[in-house]
Amino acid sequence: MLTSAVTAGAAMGTNEVDFTWTMLLDVLISAGLTTGIYRRSRVAAALMLTYFLVAKALWVWNDLLLQDDDGGVAWADVVDSLDACLSGGLFVAGVLVCLYAAGVYGTVAWHRLRRVQGSAHG
Repeated sequence: MLTSAVTAGAAMGTNEVDFTWTMLLDVLISAGLTTGIYRRSRVAAALMLTYFLVAKALWVWNDLLLQDDDGGVAWADVVDSLDACLSGGLFVAGVLVCLYAAGVYGTVAWHRLRRVQGSAHG
């Protein structure tokens, strides 16, 4: 939802973010995976967690490459980059990782319970 709002704002020029087509791709991927999670797909839940982690890691890495003008990156640069790149900071990113991990756990547990109930009735 937040991704869609930021992308829509960027497309309309109402926020301080420049619109790129990769933002639209991000919205479409997130929407597809969200639909899969809604339909209780374990694969979609695992892919959403992986997609979030990889996207944020690449974002931080790109930010660090842009900061590396003096031949090296200090630990403080990494922490600053993490906090700046992860929308809302490290706390929000941590909460989202926990929620996505809970989604993976929930879909796996739901399928396991469904399989057990199915074999008890069959």
